[in-house]
Amino acid sequence: MNKLILVVLLLLLCVIPIDTPNNKDIYVESVSNKIQIGNLAGNRNLEFGIRNILEEFLQEKEYDLNPESKSKVSVEIVYLDVLKTKSNISVFHKNEESVVIRLKGILKVDGKKIKETIVEEESSEISMSTLAVDNGGQFNQQSLSNAIKKACEKLVDKLFDEKK
Repeated sequence: MNKLILVVLLLLLCVIPIDTPNNKDIYVESVSNKIQIGNLAGNRNLEFGIRNILEEFLQEKEYDLNPESKSKVSVEIVYLDVLKTKSNISVFHKNEESVVIRLKGILKVDGKKIKETIVEEESSEISMSTLAVDNGGQFNQQSLSNAIKKACEKLVDKLFDEKK
């Protein structure tokens, strides 16, 4: 009889989860757009997009998103622009456009700033032609998306000291 009770208790201990605090809880407190000039200055969609990508990277790093967490991350979009480089020889034309983004991340635990870092990433697109046509420095959606993803990944790695 004692052995049966012991076996039942052991099975219950294996089945019933023990509620332990998870030190890998995090919450993305805010993403704010601090861009002063350009089409994306004050753009809320950019804030939501960066927040979603940042949360995806945090989940990939096995962090649990919890609004009640003591650890919080705040992000500021500091800079976003297209840098153009052109080369022309007679009728041949080479155009390189790089989307550059700069993010500032702040990690807080219990409301106290633990770490602050700034990351910068870029994504380039090179085109060659025999006729030069200028589109006026508009954002290429794919380059913008790549730059944002690279910057968010680098920000998460730097804030949580993960080496690549």
